Amino acid sequence: LKFDKVLNGLTQLVPRFRFQLPPYFLNNARALGTLEGIARQLNPDFNVLQILYPYAIHRIIQNPTKSPVVDETLQSLMRRDGRLELGKISQLLEDSAALTGYRKRRVLWDILKTKEGRRLARSITKEGLATGIFTRKMIASNQGKRKTKRRSFLSRDYLKL
Repeated sequence: LKFDKVLNGLTQLVPRFRFQLPPYFLNNARALGTLEGIARQLNPDFNVLQILYPYAIHRIIQNPTKSPVVDETLQSLMRRDGRLELGKISQLLEDSAALTGYRKRRVLWDILKTKEGRRLARSITKEGLATGIFTRKMIASNQGKRKTKRRSFLSRDYLKL
């Protein structure tokens, strides 16, 4: 992903949807685009999102300014019509992994490392259990995986005898 392409796409959307970006945003975006260009000349595999990702994930989850816009954005990424939706959460995780080049496990770990991320995970789990979003099929699927692991463990023990 190239930052300058994102910036170009954003500038094309501005007149279409008639919203204004503050001048400092455009200046900062141009500066980041220039810095990314320099970095890509030195290292063609440079990914600006890998650099910004830890900061961005921390800021979104922590929301230190308690901005209602950030809270609403995070909620809209996980919910549909006010209800938690695992498909949206899964898509968010996949998108984060794809944009940064990190594995989904790393993205999830980075979220869970923070106090706010753990609180978010507890909230999702609690709501998922209360609303039945974690279905019997999912639980059965996980139990089947556990049984498979036990069988292979027993098989190894059997072979040792």
